[in-house]
Amino acid sequence: MKQFSTILLSVMVGSLALTGCAGNQMSAMQARLDQQEQQIRMLNSQLSGVQPAQADTWAQVQSLRQEMSSVRGQIDDFNNATASVGGLSGLAQRVNRHDAALRSIGNQFAMDLQLDEATPAGDVPAAQGMDAAGTSPVAPVQNVTTPPAEAQQTAPAPQQQTAAQSDIAKALYDAGIQAFNARNYSSALKSFSDFTDTYPKHRLISNAWFWRGECQYQLGEYPAAALDYEQVISKFPKSGKVASAYLKQGMCFIKANKKDAAKIRLEELVKKFPKSPEATRAKQLMKDNKM
Repeated sequence: MKQFSTILLSVMVGSLALTGCAGNQMSAMQARLDQQEQQIRMLNSQLSGVQPAQADTWAQVQSLRQEMSSVRGQIDDFNNATASVGGLSGLAQRVNRHDAALRSIGNQFAMDLQLDEATPAGDVPAAQGMDAAGTSPVAPVQNVTTPPAEAQQTAPAPQQQTAAQSDIAKALYDAGIQAFNARNYSSALKSFSDFTDTYPKHRLISNAWFWRGECQYQLGEYPAAALDYEQVISKFPKSGKVASAYLKQGMCFIKANKKDAAKIRLEELVKKFPKSPEATRAKQLMKDNKM
């Protein structure tokens, strides 16, 4: 009986030992399982952040493709639209011509059209397009070098001297036009003043006096401008600038708050040049200023 009790006790102790080992293994497996589940959750979290980012990137790529397609379409439309005017260069020439026309209108009627860009080199300045002579501009005045001593001993022929003076005068006039178109009114005034002082009998003298007045007007020197316009009106009644000189002198009087004098001048303009654009402008000025 005692032997049986011993055997039973041994069996129970063995069972407890096996149970303890099994429990430790289960704990270890559970811990490992918990660790793997935690790793899976981390991976899911990372994937959940990557997938939306990939989706956004794909959407951006598709949007860029659509924009590129739209730009290509616009380029094709532009090329088709400009083909009739000779492409981009032809369009640029047309824009330059329109710019010159706008400058001419602005200069004639003293309107600030805010044309910031100067007339490109090589184009006919807007102002000169109105000259009575109808000539195109040349390069600015070049430096005049002193001839060698041998050349100074022989005086130039009268015709050669006259032609040389004419070339210098024309270059001086064109320099004034170019400066005016570039809105460098002080420099333009100096060129035109030198022209009127040096070449009083030149064929462009009436135009030079008018542009002297234009420079003074743009600089806000209205009394001086009125006197320059008067030179055109009184000394060159057949000049192509007379109607414009009447109008601009009247505008000078308005700026100087001399409405009576302005009215007399503008009415004279309307009477002498009834069908001119200047007369139309004069009527509007008198109406706006209640003359």
